[in-house]
Amino acid sequence: MKKALLPVGIAVLLLFWFAGTALCAPRAVFKSLTHDAGQIPQGKDLSTEFLLKNAGNEPLTFKVRPC
Repeated sequence: MKKALLPVGIAVLLLFWFAGTALCAPRAVFKSLTHDAGQIPQGKDLSTEFLLKNAGNEPLTFKVRPC
């Protein structure tokens, strides 16, 4: 019986540890994930903004990598 409880206890501890680390993280929340630009004439520039907010409790950072 005690041998069966050890793996279960370890699994429960790991579950709580991973859940706790997931709560202490940045979390990007977007106001909208899509944008309908309609029909755009050829050669016309288009721009739009996607608003996001950090709903987490850690700093949200972005890393830009060259293509």
